[in-house]
Parts: sequence; C-alpha cells; structure tokens
Amino acid sequence: MYSMVPQGHSWRPFSNPAPLGNSGFAVATFVSALHTGAIGITSGAPPNIVVGLALFYGGIAQVLAGAWSFASNSAFGAIVFTSYGCYWMSYAAILIPGFGISDALDTVSGAVRAQSLGIFYLVWTIQTFIFLLGSSRSNWGTFTLLLFLFTENILTCIGNWSQNESVIHASGYVGMFTSFVAWYNVAVDMLTKETFYCDLPNPELGVRAAGLEALKPAMHTPLFHDVFQQQHTSSKLDGQTPGNHFDFVPPLPHSAANNTVTFAPSPSNNYEGMATAVHEASVRGGCARSQSISHHDITTFGNV
Repeated sequence: MYSMVPQGHSWRPFSNPAPLGNSGFAVATFVSALHTGAIGITSGAPPNIVVGLALFYGGIAQVLAGAWSFASNSAFGAIVFTSYGCYWMSYAAILIPGFGISDALDTVSGAVRAQSLGIFYLVWTIQTFIFLLGSSRSNWGTFTLLLFLFTENILTCIGNWSQNESVIHASGYVGMFTSFVAWYNVAVDMLTKETFYCDLPNPELGVRAAGLEALKPAMHTPLFHDVFQQQHTSSKLDGQTPGNHFDFVPPLPHSAANNTVTFAPSPSNNYEGMATAVHEASVRGGCARSQSISHHDITTFGNV
C-alpha cells in the first residue's frame, strides 16, 4: 500500500472549506431570489444590489473554498464551489456597466435579450444537472441543495426564454428555498457537539451510508487510538517531526479476510473523520485504488 503523502513531504491539513462556500452561495442566492421573485420588493426593481455579494461573497469566497477543497482532496467540492463562484462573478459582470454586457443587451429587442439570458441559464441548468447526479451518493443536504438549484435554473431559463414573468417569479421562490438548504448545510458543518449542543441530521446516501456504519464499531478499537496517538506525538519519526501535520502513514496490517480495517489521521476534528478502511483484499495490481465514501475524510483503499 502506497502512502498518499510523498516521501519527504509534509501534509498540512486545511479546515473544512464547505461552510464558507455554502455561506457565500446562500447569501448571494437569497438576495438575488428576493429580487427575481419580487418577494418583499417591488417587481422590476433593479437587482444591482447583489453585485457586491456576487463578486466577493458568492464569487471570490466560493472560488477560494473551491481551491481549498482541491487542497483537501475533495474534487467534487472543488469543482462545485469553483464553478458557482465563477457563475456569480459572471452574473455580476452582466450588471456592471464597465463590462459592456448590459449596454449591449439594451441595444437589442426584448426578445433577443431574453433569449440570451435563457441561453446563459440553460448552460447552468445542464451543469447543475451533472452536479446533481454526482451528489446522488453523498448526503441529503448536498443532494437536496442541488435538486432545488436545478429546479430554480430550469424555471429561470424557461421564464427568460419565454418572457414569462410568472415563471421567473416562481424561480425566485425556489431560489429562496435553495438558499435555506444551503444555510442548513452550513449549520450542519458548524453546529456540532463540539460547538453546539448536538449534531444536526444530514444522513448519508447509498453505499456511503453503509460504509460509514461498517466503520463505526472499529473506531473504538485500541488500534485506532494507538495509531492516532502515534501520529500526534512530538517524537521524531524517520528524521522528521510530525507535530501538527502528518509526515507518514503507518504500515497497514495484512489480513487474509476482506474488509480489514486500519486507521490513519485526518484533517477532520472528530474521530469519525480519521478512519481509513481497507477493503477488497482480493484486488491486485500493484497500486492503491481509492474511492471516497463520505463527504468527510473517510476513504476506502484497495489492498495491494
């Protein structure tokens, strides 16, 4: 089994970037949705108030969350956060006069302008649908968020393309509920037993849920605590001092049985996020194969 950390390199873990990404998305979506749906504001009011949020919180903050997700080895989170960060910045560019987009759209007929915006939202509808399929084995919070967002994009696309104000207003209401789901996902990550009175429910989906349930009993074994303590001592190992980062992954125990469980530390601040399951002992081929089974740091490796 090969270590995921290159020889001689240190891995300094990042904190979970998901709350930042979801927060930026929720705030920008909520303000935009109120304008789109004429909720608490006169219909037709200019949405330019969202430009600052779209650029900085919905845009730059989400792109940063995506970059940190890449560094945290979360490809799905990285792509989704980066994509929607770029979406919000591109939306802001439409409203900023200096880009010339809004001025150009003002020179054409209302039908052409509506069709152009319809095409813009059609692209994001397709993109969101792909993300929705990719979240079908993650957790209910992520899946529900993308399902609402997909519905909002469909309505916005159809409403603009057909110039139907009722459909556009409906998309605003769906967008408002989408932002509520995003805020709930923020609360799930931030309000834990360490910071709050309880963990908020966010059930895993599909095989990920089964994998997590299979790991839970093993997390209380002496092997887990021994390895965890060994990784966090200040003693020098292989000439390096791990301290608060991880310089090595200890050798994995051999077993003739499938589903051998061993443990390695993780950037997560809870024990469940520190588990690593080694399964499918029959798999051979000379290199490790990994497949994420959780939106946290629990990873499944093929035994070699």
